[in-house]
Amino acid sequence: MSNELKSAYERALEKLKEKGIDDPVEQLSEEQKAEIARIRSLYKSKIAELEIQKQGDSSAALRAQNFEELEKIQQNFVSERARLEREMERKIAEARGRMKGDEGGKKGEEGE
Repeated sequence: MSNELKSAYERALEKLKEKGIDDPVEQLSEEQKAEIARIRSLYKSKIAELEIQKQGDSSAALRAQNFEELEKIQQNFVSERARLEREMERKIAEARGRMKGDEGGKKGEEGE
C-alpha cells in the first residue's frame, strides 16, 4: 500500500479485495437494464394513477367538509403507495436474480 491519500470508497474497495470480493458493483446486462426500466416505468405510472385518484377523492371530501374521510384517504394513499414501492423493489430484485442465473429470483411466481 502506498502512502498517498485515498478516498473512503478506495479504502472500502481494498478491504473487500482483502476479503476476496473482487467486484462489489453489480454489473447489469442490457436485458437487465431494460427489464428494470420497464418495471420502474410501470410502477411510476401506477403511483401516478393512485395520486390522481387521491386528489379527486380528497377534493370531494373537502367539498363535503368530511375531514374524517379526508384523513382516511390520506392514510390509504400512504399505505398503498408504500405497498406499490415494495412490490416494485421486489420485482427489480427478482429481475436481477433471474437474469443472473436465477440465483435468488422466483421465476414464474407472478402472473403478469
